[in-house]
Amino acid sequence: MTKIEDWFHGKSTYILLLIIAGSAILRLYHINYQSLWLDELYSIIPTDPKNSLAFLIESAKNDQPPLFFIYIHSVFKIFGYNEFVGRLACAFVGIISIPAIYFLGKELHAEVTGLFAAFLVAINYFHIYYSQELRFYSLAFLFSVLSYLFFIRAFQKNNRLDYGFYSLFTICLLYTHYYGLVIFCTQVLTFFFLLTYKRDSDFIINSMIAGFTVCIAFVPWMPVIIREAAVNTTWMKRPGPFFLAEYFYDYTGKEVLTTVILISLLSLFIKSSYKTYVDTGKIKAVYVIVLLWIFASYLLPYIRSVISTPMLHPRYTIVILPAWLLLCSIAWTDMMNTKFKSAISILLVLGFLINMVFFKQHYSRIEKTQFREASELVKSNNPAHYPIYSSLAWHFNFYFRNDAEKVRDLRMDELSSHEYIWLLQAHNPAPEMQKEISRLSENYEIIDQYSLFEADAILLKQRK
Repeated sequence: MTKIEDWFHGKSTYILLLIIAGSAILRLYHINYQSLWLDELYSIIPTDPKNSLAFLIESAKNDQPPLFFIYIHSVFKIFGYNEFVGRLACAFVGIISIPAIYFLGKELHAEVTGLFAAFLVAINYFHIYYSQELRFYSLAFLFSVLSYLFFIRAFQKNNRLDYGFYSLFTICLLYTHYYGLVIFCTQVLTFFFLLTYKRDSDFIINSMIAGFTVCIAFVPWMPVIIREAAVNTTWMKRPGPFFLAEYFYDYTGKEVLTTVILISLLSLFIKSSYKTYVDTGKIKAVYVIVLLWIFASYLLPYIRSVISTPMLHPRYTIVILPAWLLLCSIAWTDMMNTKFKSAISILLVLGFLINMVFFKQHYSRIEKTQFREASELVKSNNPAHYPIYSSLAWHFNFYFRNDAEKVRDLRMDELSSHEYIWLLQAHNPAPEMQKEISRLSENYEIIDQYSLFEADAILLKQRK
């Protein structure tokens, strides 16, 4: 036991609670500072507690599997329907991911590994960002961690309860995000690799039962998967040859010091594993599990992105982020120099704080489309109740849900009778709406315009 492990001994519960408390502060502070942006509105509008479960599931067919939407819908029914409650529900999931990865790190290597992995997640910019967003990414991260926790426990202990929990959390992952399929396929591939380490008949039978359970449970959603697979158009670009380096840089919040430290730890892990392989002819089975988690989970979507429809995007790969941080944590744990380990921890905190406060300005800089602010601006400057139009009326109407005045779809045949109108714009309007807006300028002149971040509120008067 090293000096640092000796110091941690008996204090792990208190240290973990401190890490959880710190992670909670980072994820809850200014959680509602910015408006919901386009994607978040696709999460909150269908999950209105007034909507039925059947409507919710049908709506999810055009986005991601329904579990996240059911979760948010349930939260809204209990705590009220607003953006703060929705984002709080996502932050809560992000916070409980901290103890989840602690137990995974502990199972994988050592208790100290779990604590350092929890620490890395707590200060990870990528995880903080998506824990504060009203989307399914924090939930996908959590279920990815829990799926692998019980995958490893089942392999090591061959306990039927672990197989049961593995099936449960993997099913939850599949019903949260389509990248759950990538993780599940990776785990199936990993199972065959593990047969070189363990050919126990109970392990094989229990694993196959668990796998079939997951498959059967996901059958009801397969028609949607088949329909989605047939779609050959997407907004995503094909990944370049260095996409992995770009994604890893995104994970660190594009912070150079953190990136260098984590890459150095990964290098130490690779060096140590290679030495073990040379000496024994094998790498530890649990390390193979994590390495394949990374390798196959990028390779499978990369192949499809190259030969067919692009499907790789940094935020989708949040389900792989735990594996990177676990490898770094193993390398940090195995370092013998206690002072060096302490220095790394301090530098990571300093790099994170400098990046968050001075470069990212995460808690003070607006970087999400200001749907809310543009809506409030129109409300406060529309005493005459002029009609309000937008090419994104469905989205803006979330902020007008409690008002008598609603935002109308932009249709030129409805505008001729109105002397004054408000126009709300956000993002770049779709090409067909750009034509409508262009035609609008032929009949109306701008009286007043308020430009916000990626949003505009414009008062127009009919030309004479």
